[in-house]
Amino acid sequence: MGERSRLQNSFFNMVSGFFSRMIGMITSFIIRTVFIRCLTSEYLGINGLYSSILSMLSLAELGFGTAMVYSMYHPLANKDTEKLNQLMILYRRVYVIIGTVILIIGLGLTPFLDYLIKDAPNISGLKIYYLLFLLNSVVSYWFFAYRNSLLQADQKAYILTNYMSAFNIIKTIAQIILLIAFHSYTIYLITQILCTIGQNICIALKVDQLYPFIKKEPKNKLPNSERNKIFKDVKALMLSKVSHVVLNSTDNIIISAFVGINWVGLLSNFILITDAITSILCQVTGALTASLGNFFAKENSDEGYKIFRKIEFLNFWLYGFSMIALIVLLNPFVSLWLGEEFLLSEGTVLALSINFFVAGFMNTLWTFRSTLGLFTQGQYRPLIVAGLNIVISIGLSYICGVAGVLAGTFISRACVNLWYDPWLIHRKGFGKSVRSFFLNYIFKIILLVIMTMILKYVSLMILGTNITIKSFIILLFIVGTVPNIVFAIIFFKTDEFRYFYQLIFRYVLKKKR
Repeated sequence: MGERSRLQNSFFNMVSGFFSRMIGMITSFIIRTVFIRCLTSEYLGINGLYSSILSMLSLAELGFGTAMVYSMYHPLANKDTEKLNQLMILYRRVYVIIGTVILIIGLGLTPFLDYLIKDAPNISGLKIYYLLFLLNSVVSYWFFAYRNSLLQADQKAYILTNYMSAFNIIKTIAQIILLIAFHSYTIYLITQILCTIGQNICIALKVDQLYPFIKKEPKNKLPNSERNKIFKDVKALMLSKVSHVVLNSTDNIIISAFVGINWVGLLSNFILITDAITSILCQVTGALTASLGNFFAKENSDEGYKIFRKIEFLNFWLYGFSMIALIVLLNPFVSLWLGEEFLLSEGTVLALSINFFVAGFMNTLWTFRSTLGLFTQGQYRPLIVAGLNIVISIGLSYICGVAGVLAGTFISRACVNLWYDPWLIHRKGFGKSVRSFFLNYIFKIILLVIMTMILKYVSLMILGTNITIKSFIILLFIVGTVPNIVFAIIFFKTDEFRYFYQLIFRYVLKKKR
């Protein structure tokens, strides 16, 4: 335990995480292209719907894994192998129960699947496909997944990501070969299950090698007081877990039930792109926010607020620029990649891109809420947002179709999160007025709107009615440079811009030396 320093482990975690996400992005695009070529587009809709249903069923976990990781920090630091053994046994039993609960509830939902699929495609074996999805989720809990927590708690997540990347590549190659050879969705899903089991077994063997003490049975059971503490933490995490899953997993279910299953498949291609960008941006922002908790424990409120403004500024720049790029480039890119029959309406692309931006903004707010210890304030807020999302999304689905369902997500967040969380962080976290923050952000939103409208008009002039690789590359260059130049000119005199400018400048000088 702990052969490397905390800094070294953080570096390895960041680098392996970045490469793992890049590998995941590349393999996702490759397998999606082969999937569409070998199977009909209807299978995309089924794939997206069943993935969302299983994400909803993951609520059975209720944040237990997060609570267990936190509970291992202290015994790992003290090399208390007895306590770690006690925790692992508890975790193993709970994960078996969670897997069983997911299996029972999932089987119980089987007779009702027809009600979740509007305009069901003419595909035989829909329920068999669902059961294979369910099995893949269940085996992930039953086959040693609980041992992952020990590597995460010991700051060795890079080992997990390395195994995940390796099995991702293996799975992708196997699925491509089998899809081309058999054109079978069943074999595609069975391959996924086998890779899940193989990945968990290999990680478990690695954990046994690194921590041989976990093979031994502990002398005593985990004290009731510590068990109660863990379950209390789970209760505190439960509301946020419910909200996160509902906000991110119900859209596909609502679209399938109220708009049509085919739209789920079309939308999944666009979500693949936005998720890839999000994963890369998370690596950048995550590297900067990793030690915030320690910072706030040592520094005063004023210094902490300066850090908040800097990270919020960087977050706005990255997600704001990316949102503009998505609105302007998403449909042209998909047209070149898959063809015009896979395009979505401009309104749907706009709603999806706004959701992307709002989620990125909320990520910064959630990071600071956590590091400032603002957990209990507004603890029922996530449930309100989740409820609003379902009601508004269903209502707008009748009026605007897919765009309405997606709009329901950011509207529900705007009704609660987008004003409450900044207010809470400023008033309760830093003891400052939130007025200047809101005024500043309104200005930034207006700037994004103007930039998007101008670049959208430019795209129409460049692309016209016939999108070519050459015209797309020209537009890509314009979208990649113009917003960043405008941001630099407008924010050049701000403390936040100068901080990052000097940080990059010092890094470049250091490299030259």
